Amino acid sequence: MPETGVMSSTNSRSTGRRSWSQLLRSVSLTIAAAVAECNRATRTMMQLRFAPDRYLPDSGQAPDDYAEFLFRTSGPLRHEPSARQRAAVRHSHR
Repeated sequence: MPETGVMSSTNSRSTGRRSWSQLLRSVSLTIAAAVAECNRATRTMMQLRFAPDRYLPDSGQAPDDYAEFLFRTSGPLRHEPSARQRAAVRHSHR
C-alpha cells in the first residue's frame, strides 16, 4: 500500500466539486437525450400523420398500379440511421 499516510480531513472540497460537476453533466446529458428523443418522435408522428396511405380505404393492400405506388410514396420517407450513426449515439451516452 504505497498511498498510506495521515489524513488531515475527512472532507475533500475537490471531491465534492467533481461529483457535482459529474452530476450536472449527467443530468444535462439525460435531458438532452430526452429532448432529442421527443424531436425524433414528433418528426415520425408528423410523417405518419401526413402519409397518403393513412387516408386510403384499403391502405393495407398492395397498390393496383404504378401510379398508385408513386402516389403512396410521394411523401418524405423515414430513413433509419446508419450503423455508424447508431454506434456514435451509443458511445455518447456512456
